Amino acid sequence: MARRRYQQGCVFKRGKNWVLRYREDVLNPDGTVGRTHRSVSLGHFCSKHEVWRAAESYLRKTNDTSRRPRTTITLHDFWSIYFAPEILPTLKFSTQKLYHILATKHLLPALGCERLCDIARVQIQQFIGQKQRQGYSPQTLAHFRNLLSKLFGTAMDWGWMDYNPAHNIKLPPMERRRAARVLTTEEIGKLAVALRDPSRMIFILGVTTGLRVGELLGLQVNDVDFSAAALMVRRTVYRGQVGTPKTRHSERRIPLPVPVIELLKQYLTIRQAGSGWLFPSDAGTPLDDRNLIRRQVEPISDRLGIRRFSWHALRHTFSTLAGNLGTPLPLLQSLLGHTSSETTMVYTHPLEAEKRQAVENLARVLFPNVPTLGRPSSGDKVVIQ
Repeated sequence: MARRRYQQGCVFKRGKNWVLRYREDVLNPDGTVGRTHRSVSLGHFCSKHEVWRAAESYLRKTNDTSRRPRTTITLHDFWSIYFAPEILPTLKFSTQKLYHILATKHLLPALGCERLCDIARVQIQQFIGQKQRQGYSPQTLAHFRNLLSKLFGTAMDWGWMDYNPAHNIKLPPMERRRAARVLTTEEIGKLAVALRDPSRMIFILGVTTGLRVGELLGLQVNDVDFSAAALMVRRTVYRGQVGTPKTRHSERRIPLPVPVIELLKQYLTIRQAGSGWLFPSDAGTPLDDRNLIRRQVEPISDRLGIRRFSWHALRHTFSTLAGNLGTPLPLLQSLLGHTSSETTMVYTHPLEAEKRQAVENLARVLFPNVPTLGRPSSGDKVVIQ
């Protein structure tokens, strides 16, 4: 590899200020190395010796042989030419859709005209702050940061950048704007009777296994082991696209209670034949979760006077009911397919009856000889034993 040429540049006076003009190696959008002219104002000096000393100091980085050429490609071009066609298809389908919306609707209009090498960390922080002031949730802000980090990380891997400006971006603390919907045992009983298959069977599996709706719709008949009373989670379905489970912990074996096994056997006798999917559509393809909830579940919920819920609420319901019944956290984490126990805790909500029972149990330990604590009369003494 040829050594980069050492240069002194040329200086000239423009008005009262001295200007340095030099050549700089740049990385063209097609990946080739080119050279371009640069001009920079050095300021006012009393002598030409001082001018050349300032020019030499400025060119020190340019003449450094270890310095890599800076890219001239913009964020918009890098997304369109490289990231979207090469990197995006390697991600999960749901992530592809999310990143495409975030980029085309938000990132590219705001930062698309900027060169990759010119985007600084402060610009990204200001972009995040602007979106926060516009009312976007902390989760959406995290998606913005993650996409930018993925973009710049790819540019670094390919030699376009020296550092990732999306690192160490500050985000607001995560907060839940709406309380999670947890169905009561009474609501579950009513819906299990009123719903029609296949939404009935999907609903029952959701509240008894805690599977994601994509995992439920991705089940095939051979995923159910009736002899072992268990099922295997091997794939997921999102908007008609079949993919792998969300994480490596999501591919798991789930035991099934005996009543659910019997219901599954009954369901298979009325299920549409000719498809390997456990819950096929009329065309033999996986069902669409949005159509199921809108056309089958919500009308029944409205008729029963049950507040509407999402498929994801079944996951919260499973975790909450199982957790309040004393299921150990590591076991609950394994059943839900979570990577961390902290995520499992987000899905497990204390029930009022169980909270009441907990404080009553503590009171019986602290005050074993005090059956009731009434207001003492004047002159009486209360002794806590």
